[in-house]
Amino acid sequence: MDFLSLPPSYTTPMSVRGFMIFEDAKLPDSLAPYSDFLSKWGKKGAIQFIPLSEGSYWLAVIGLGKRVERSSDLTTLYRNKTAEYIRKGTTIGLKIFSLALPEPPTAASSKAIAEGAILGNYRFTKYRTTDTSPAATCESFFLEGGDLQAMEQGRHVATAQTYSRDLANEPGNVITPLIMADIAREIASRHGMELTILDEQQIQDKGLLALWHVGKGSKTPPRLVHLTYHPQGEETLGKIALVGKSVTFDSGGLCIKTRDGIKTMKCDKTGACNVLGIMNALPALQCPYEVHGLFGAVENMPDGNAYRPDDIIRTFNGKTIEIKNTDAEGRVTLADMLAYTSTLKPNAIIDMATLTGAAVTALGNYTAGLVSDWDKLSNDVLLSAEKAGERFHRFAMDDEKLREQIDTPYADVVNTGGPGGGVITAGMFLREFVDPTIPWAHLDIAAVDYYEKEFDCYGLGASAFATRTCLEYLLAEHK
Repeated sequence: MDFLSLPPSYTTPMSVRGFMIFEDAKLPDSLAPYSDFLSKWGKKGAIQFIPLSEGSYWLAVIGLGKRVERSSDLTTLYRNKTAEYIRKGTTIGLKIFSLALPEPPTAASSKAIAEGAILGNYRFTKYRTTDTSPAATCESFFLEGGDLQAMEQGRHVATAQTYSRDLANEPGNVITPLIMADIAREIASRHGMELTILDEQQIQDKGLLALWHVGKGSKTPPRLVHLTYHPQGEETLGKIALVGKSVTFDSGGLCIKTRDGIKTMKCDKTGACNVLGIMNALPALQCPYEVHGLFGAVENMPDGNAYRPDDIIRTFNGKTIEIKNTDAEGRVTLADMLAYTSTLKPNAIIDMATLTGAAVTALGNYTAGLVSDWDKLSNDVLLSAEKAGERFHRFAMDDEKLREQIDTPYADVVNTGGPGGGVITAGMFLREFVDPTIPWAHLDIAAVDYYEKEFDCYGLGASAFATRTCLEYLLAEHK
């Protein structure tokens, strides 16, 4: 998609000029002939396309509903409505879009609208040999009065998210732990990043036995991946580590999932896909931090070599885990990855994981969980999420009675705390493997990872939720 500096001609085939309006707002002069429809168009969610000539120029009205006051709410609204404008316009074959806002664009709104344009243009149709839908692709986009530099930044942020979506939407027969390592290798080569990949023997030799045990039931061996981005110049604002869960397919292991529960488990690698998308975008965004992106890639499969309930596993930091549920495998792999990452001594660690079904029960399907004992880091992440237009709810880990649910007489910790308080007990489990002197936040994205229908800036399939939040965090200065 090209971001245009000049508007397209009114006679350009398959082009449209859109106007965003709030309820009860006055229509622009070019839409005055259609004022009878204002009450319908101004309502939140209503988008109307008006053909002016056959196969040529169109007009569109994008209703914004009631006026919002907070700037972050406004940019979120702009992002989402731009995505819907692009999605619906391409469905009727439009390819060239322009957009006018109800007020002059700022850098923040220009960035958000660029993100919406990229995200609304996204579809995963790689494996369709015949496509019966009439959808086109947005080729050019013009924002009247837009800040082109901010829009380019928005492009890189949204492209990181679509990059992650593409990977997460790939099925388990295409993306394996070995392929995840290959993708990291390609990113490192293209950007000149440092890369460490540990194979199955090196994983065992280094004592990452939790990661090894989860992956050893598959014929495809596990891999540990560590990418490092260094900012240009000698100055850096600090060292940040991102850790992603990377179960390329989760059958549940010997505690095998149900027929319904096993669906979409290709997306159990989304945390690591987000890490790859973020790392791929950092050079273009000129991120001022040294960033380490890590994941342990495994398949959780139930063969004769699979790990079992009642197994006791020693982890990288020496603590032991009693296994009670082989379908609580993500936290077992993350135990080693967080302990390994702690040895890097970063200023902060943020992990992303499709970790618990309890997140869906607690939060529904549109809000992710943030679990952390660190107020400053949590506030910074929540502020970044607000700017990114992603919803998070913070959970504290201060309930000692709840902590007892992951106690066991046979090991240091058990890998499931039962159904009650599952988001928090999962966080408490992970906390056992993080250096307590390092600020750490866990992002549970299980509730928001996959959507069965399009809405706002989310397409059908993997959402790559938390990508924009982490990039906002990495582009801000944290004192």
